[in-house]
Amino acid sequence: MPLVPPAPPVPPKIPTGRELYDAIMGHIEPELTTDAAKTLDDKYKNETPEQRVVRTKRYDLAFERYEEAYREYIATLDAQVTRYRRAAFAHTESRDRDAEKGVLGRIGTFFQQAAA
Repeated sequence: MPLVPPAPPVPPKIPTGRELYDAIMGHIEPELTTDAAKTLDDKYKNETPEQRVVRTKRYDLAFERYEEAYREYIATLDAQVTRYRRAAFAHTESRDRDAEKGVLGRIGTFFQQAAA
């Protein structure tokens, strides 16, 4: 019986867009996560124009940091998917090659017996 190589690793988990955004932004500026952003108008209804400028700059910086973290995440995910794809192909090729060897062996045995 042919030895089947171990199954490929589990595919990387790919979060939804909202999950990804909230996970990244939650570490950078929690006020800008999707749920928290809904409360900002109420939270800052009494802020001065100067305070608003400061907050806007903080948010701009947060979005810049988010974009950088997002690019890094996508690069990491791409590498994980590439590794998974290679492992999955190698596993499938090995399994198919073993199955083909079994079929070819049976055919060879058939012809040897027929020739005898």
